[in-house]
Amino acid sequence: MWKIWRLKVRRKPTLPLIGSIFIGLFLGTYLGFLLGKYIPFFNHAWNFQLGPLSLDLGFMAAQFNLSLGINAMSLLGVLFMLYVYLVQ
Repeated sequence: MWKIWRLKVRRKPTLPLIGSIFIGLFLGTYLGFLLGKYIPFFNHAWNFQLGPLSLDLGFMAAQFNLSLGINAMSLLGVLFMLYVYLVQ
């Protein structure tokens, strides 16, 4: 009888992938928020405004993008965390 040899491909678990994407989104969005707060260039050049929401909590008045907080910094953060996930 012929035996069919199957190559066992080791798959990486997807939970660290999802976690790294969310960590990259959070870190990148926070970094973009800080840069946009203190450097006006980053406020206009790096933010893709997708329905801004004005948020005033008394101690912190800020303008956020509520649709996932996507800006260029968060995309760079996601790319960096994907690189870290795939290389390890």
